[in-house]
Amino acid sequence: MRKIIVVLVLLSSGILGCANEMSDQDVEKLAVAEEMIDAWNRMDWDRAFGLFADDGVLHSVMNEPVVGRDVISERLTALVGGLERIELEIVNKGIVGDVVVLERVDDFVYKGKHSRIPVVGVMEISDGKIDEWREYYDKASLVAALSPAAPGAIEDEILELTGRLSTDWNAGNMAAYLDAYADHAELSLLFGSRIVAGKQAMVDLFTSTWTTEEAMGDFDTDRVGVHVPAPGIAVARGLFEHRFPDETIRGAFSHVWQ
Repeated sequence: MRKIIVVLVLLSSGILGCANEMSDQDVEKLAVAEEMIDAWNRMDWDRAFGLFADDGVLHSVMNEPVVGRDVISERLTALVGGLERIELEIVNKGIVGDVVVLERVDDFVYKGKHSRIPVVGVMEISDGKIDEWREYYDKASLVAALSPAAPGAIEDEILELTGRLSTDWNAGNMAAYLDAYADHAELSLLFGSRIVAGKQAMVDLFTSTWTTEEAMGDFDTDRVGVHVPAPGIAVARGLFEHRFPDETIRGAFSHVWQ
């Protein structure tokens, strides 16, 4: 617990520092850090590695530091080869003393396995390059994320999520139901003769169409099967019965999960 408190205090100090007028040097440091995050999100590894100083250091603090841009490039190239996508979601960022502090959640798919890992990164930056990048995270969580998924694990997870959708809806918990859907640009829903694109459009549709627990009715699924055609993607198909106050609708459904 003491460690968590210390991290939060540091982040708070950094946020306050950003609220005041920053020096040109601090503005440059933040710009370099943001460029590194953007390079990772775009999986532009040449640009990412090029942001390290020649003798730069990458130190995952639970492991030995990796020293030198060329060595960092060699080590990380072997790792990132298994990435299908990654987004370093920034929660807080700021300048604390002479360093950039980034609190984030790394959301990625590695060899077909989706994971989210909370991380705090600390960067020492000078002359437009990263001299040292220290990463603090739970090593066991990352090791598990980078380990191959157990046979059938994805299928079991999709079946569990499909069942949870039904449970949350039938409990009248619209918020929990909608929370299962990612706020992602590629999220889409075929609804009647229209395509609903994006999380907010889906939220607006559902909350305006089914305004009460009674109006939501309840539904069950049956004979649900899951097929994984490619790493990171699954297709669930099955039958459903949705019972509304004045009618019951039966049919088939398909969910494409990423």
